[in-house]
Amino acid sequence: MQIQVKPFSPRDEALEKQIKAKYHFNHCIVIKTFPDQNSEQYRHTMGHFAAPILSQLIKPDSVVCVAAGRHMTAVTEEMKPTHSTFNVVFVQAIGDITTQIQENDAIELTRRLAKRWNGQYYRLQAPAITPNNRSYEIFVAHEQIKFVLNQMDRANLAFVGVGNPVTSVFYNNEFTEQHELNVLKSHGIVGEICGHFVDQDGNECETAYTNRIIGINLQQLKQTPEVVAVTGGRDRAKAVRAAAKSGIIKSLVIDDQGAEELIRIK
Repeated sequence: MQIQVKPFSPRDEALEKQIKAKYHFNHCIVIKTFPDQNSEQYRHTMGHFAAPILSQLIKPDSVVCVAAGRHMTAVTEEMKPTHSTFNVVFVQAIGDITTQIQENDAIELTRRLAKRWNGQYYRLQAPAITPNNRSYEIFVAHEQIKFVLNQMDRANLAFVGVGNPVTSVFYNNEFTEQHELNVLKSHGIVGEICGHFVDQDGNECETAYTNRIIGINLQQLKQTPEVVAVTGGRDRAKAVRAAAKSGIIKSLVIDDQGAEELIRIK
């Protein structure tokens, strides 16, 4: 008697096909998770298995925008060139979230990829959110900052996170007071992408932060040929759906729990 053991696949190909068909993504990677994994472990699993595929998207002469986030950190930790590349430009897609730079900030993730690909690295030397509109205008008028922002118009690839309004890095870093948080919730916000808050249709919500974000804007993301969202969890599904509906994101890396919710919601 011969016993055949089916090789383990870390990807759920059935869910990938369903999501790709439903949301018309260019690429969809669904990584299987395990019940006993904590959030850090499952992000590491996602990063380990998704990174080789995402690395192949970086072609010679690419201009790549890199955003921030915990899922993004897990993926970029594992990314490395899979073929010969040259003349790759990496652009920090959003300003610094706090004065104390952390490992999941865009400045660190962009620097990491630029070093591995031996590429050009453009740092956005500005805060992610300015105190007011006046300070925003001063920052974006600075020649060095303006130059980096203009590079985002040239991007043909972007890696971004998709956040839940309550658990995004912006909330975790206390950018908002409690009363401001309540106001944001009342606007029907379902997600956050590069500091921009969106409703269920993927339209940017008008808030006190609308004209204070220094980084790539949603229109630039829509115009970028390939935008890969890296995220996970059932609570991010509505945000992913909104971003896909409006054309902000074109490809997706997600865990199986989040993928199942994407299929379920209408």
